[in-house]
Amino acid sequence: MSVGGSPASFYDIVEKDSQGNDVSFEKYRGKVVYGVNVASRCGYTASGYALLSKISQLKDRGVEVAIFPCNQFGGQEPGSDSQIESFCVTKGVQGATVYTKADVNGPNTRPTYKYLKEKGVFGDISWNFAGKFVVDKEGNGKNIIGHHDFHISFLIALFSLVSPVKSERTLEADILALAAK
Repeated sequence: MSVGGSPASFYDIVEKDSQGNDVSFEKYRGKVVYGVNVASRCGYTASGYALLSKISQLKDRGVEVAIFPCNQFGGQEPGSDSQIESFCVTKGVQGATVYTKADVNGPNTRPTYKYLKEKGVFGDISWNFAGKFVVDKEGNGKNIIGHHDFHISFLIALFSLVSPVKSERTLEADILALAAK
């Protein structure tokens, strides 16, 4: 930890999961992490969870999915933490860590988003599914801009972090095969 209680690195973050347990982000060291603020009653829910389902299938390739429920935008995530976790499973998201519902903006901003904002990865998050980020294997965060980045070029960028030796053409073939499942 750095002075003042802010995490010195991504791996120093601790968040509560949907079961109320403290989770140290040290568990993500050496892995690629895809994280996003979610809501179950948003217009972006179908496409956002479709992407989460596909990305969660990459766990065996070193990709972890971190789900951050938030009810800050239009009250579109009214469920309890256990209901949200069940919703993720019904949407096909397997093996992801679902964190407790919390804010991504304002004085009660959750630790992950506070850290990423302090590092300049984000400004204020504008809506559900807009707080998408990828953290590489070295703990460096990258903002995924816009609500509609649920397409193949995003997945190619994600795969390049996992398998940098592959060509873009091979990566696209891998992604298309995954999308066909």
